[in-house]
Amino acid sequence: MLSEIPIDLEIVDKKDIDKELMRLSMIAELDAVNLYEQMAALTDDEDLKQILLDVAREEMIHVAMFQTVLMEVDDEYLKVLAEYSLAKE
Repeated sequence: MLSEIPIDLEIVDKKDIDKELMRLSMIAELDAVNLYEQMAALTDDEDLKQILLDVAREEMIHVAMFQTVLMEVDDEYLKVLAEYSLAKE
C-alpha cells in the first residue's frame, strides 16, 4: 500500500506541483480501491462485503474527480488521453 509519497516533490517544477499532487491522489485512491476489493473478496459476510464494495466505489468516484480536474489543467494528459482514444477506434 502507498504509505508515503513515491516521488521527491522538491525536484518538481513549482508550476507542476498541483498536477503531481492530483496524480498522487489518484494513485492513493486506486490503491484504496484495490485494498477494499481484495478485502471484499476475502469475507463470507455479505453485509461486510457490500460495505467494502460500496467504499471501493466511493474511492473510484474520488479518482474520477481528480482525473476531471487534471484534464482541465494538464494539456499533456489530455493529449495522451485523446491519442489513446483515437488509437482504440
